[in-house]
Amino acid sequence: MERLKDVLTRTKTKIDTAFRDIAFPDTNMLESTNEAMYYMLNLGDGGKRIRPAIVFAISEGFNGDTQQAFEFAKAVEFIHTYTLIIDDIQDNDAIRRNAPTCHIKYDVNTATLAASRLFEEGLYPYHKYCQDIELFRKLNNQLHKGQCADLNAESWADDMVSLPHLQFIHSGKTSALIQIAILGGCISSKLSEQEVNKLLNYGYYLGLAFQAKDDILSKTETTESLGKPAGEQADENKLTYPSLFGSVESAQIEANKLAEKAIANLNEFENDSVAVLEELARFTVQRRR
Repeated sequence: MERLKDVLTRTKTKIDTAFRDIAFPDTNMLESTNEAMYYMLNLGDGGKRIRPAIVFAISEGFNGDTQQAFEFAKAVEFIHTYTLIIDDIQDNDAIRRNAPTCHIKYDVNTATLAASRLFEEGLYPYHKYCQDIELFRKLNNQLHKGQCADLNAESWADDMVSLPHLQFIHSGKTSALIQIAILGGCISSKLSEQEVNKLLNYGYYLGLAFQAKDDILSKTETTESLGKPAGEQADENKLTYPSLFGSVESAQIEANKLAEKAIANLNEFENDSVAVLEELARFTVQRRR
């Protein structure tokens, strides 16, 4: 995991520094969306910055344009932060990274507007550099559909509770955002359509594995260690891998299988180009937070 650790460390330093120094235009005393955006981008310790690290891992692995990669790395973290704000509002969560969530620190309206502006900022590099904008549009649509399905699942009848429906939720909530990061890395590296599709398939399964492990951690870890609600009440009424598979142990077996499916999509690449991505898939299902 040494290569992954190196990329994660360098990415976190680079993104944390950029966001500590970030200045949004037209700041004034009449509104607080800029303040809320800044607060969320730097919340807690800034998080692990995994999605920007994916951009850099691909760009570095395939000798991509470093400046474009940096633009995409920041953009995907804008979009990720947007999803965190919306998710916390919809779940009515009070803490994120052991700090007040955006809508608690400010208010729901300010948080919603801050999320909207972060999302719009994140779109810019994709519209600027993406030659197949329909592909980005498809991933973006799936991101929102998965979140909506997650909310609806709380009132689904028993016959709606199934693995395909759970995977539809996660393919949007988690996989699509990882795939958006992957797309940024691919664009900055000018990869072929075949290479892009292979890496996007990797991202699909990586996202499912990542969310499955998140579901497991919500059951097995504490609120303090995760920095967000955890324990028996955290996912109450939600469709999760442990609830569907009947136990944390069975859910972990499924998560491991999903990680291996992700790795299988890397087999056609030179090992050095995708070594970090393989390590990331294994880390995803072994992590403790």
